[in-house]
Amino acid sequence: MNVICQSEILQEIKSALIKILPHAAKQAMHSSTRLREDLGLDSMTSLTFLMALEEGIAGFHVNPVTFDVNDLESIQSVMRYVERTLAGGMQHASQNYIN
Repeated sequence: MNVICQSEILQEIKSALIKILPHAAKQAMHSSTRLREDLGLDSMTSLTFLMALEEGIAGFHVNPVTFDVNDLESIQSVMRYVERTLAGGMQHASQNYIN
């Protein structure tokens, strides 16, 4: 079971943003950076960004049932979504191990 810390999640989010929005590399990105307003993330780049996160963060997969558009509001909201999703996956994995 892979455990990833907040700083690693933050780095993966920043790396994914720079990968799909090269101009983001020139901006200081903080947890409060707004993806749409500050970085220009649109609907098409949002999908590409989420796919890059799935590739970059082991065990992370976007769940259409739990995902909400507000999860893409800021870097902080993405971090919370990733953490929730990974925590849910770990819970599910440990339940399977127990059973």
